Amino acid sequence: MKNIIIFISLFTFALFLTIGCTSDSRNMLGDTLAGKATDAAFDSLTAKSTEKQTTTKKTTSTDYVPSDADAHYIQPSDYFIAERDFPGQGYIWVKLARVLTEPSSKTKNEGQFMIVKSGKELWTKFFWKSRIASKSQIKIGMLLIAFDDNKIDDVYHAPQNKEDARTGDWFMAKITDTSDLYKGYVMVSGGYKVALDNIRILSR
Repeated sequence: MKNIIIFISLFTFALFLTIGCTSDSRNMLGDTLAGKATDAAFDSLTAKSTEKQTTTKKTTSTDYVPSDADAHYIQPSDYFIAERDFPGQGYIWVKLARVLTEPSSKTKNEGQFMIVKSGKELWTKFFWKSRIASKSQIKIGMLLIAFDDNKIDDVYHAPQNKEDARTGDWFMAKITDTSDLYKGYVMVSGGYKVALDNIRILSR
């Protein structure tokens, strides 16, 4: 409504100015001012429309993150599991999972887990709790868990959002070289580069 009022006011003003001009001048001046008034009103409407779309996009992209989740969107109740142990070289894939049956002597120290991504249930004795490593904790020979689905310039980086973290792939490897710490990454078994912000160390 405000834009319409502005348009009418400017258009009326243009007609008023043309009264004292010659016929040709009136036509040229009237057309120019009317055109500018129309453009101003259109620009105002377009800007409002763009602003509304931007606001809507920000609202719909909001992603709930539990208060106890860390910077990798991993919670204290989360485990990483595998069907076999780390062989001492190369790497193995690990899956983010939730425990269904706690491991105990009654279950031969195996736990029953549900994989977060697929919902598949699995009994295994290869499971690990983990936490994000600080730079001072990084040492050669240490096992780590790293996110696989955010590779930039040949370096594996941390997940960027909760959906990626909880449905993407993770792997376990061994730190083999720390000479590039100053560049922000380490080398792991298999010859891969892992960013410092993407290193999880085992807490059990």
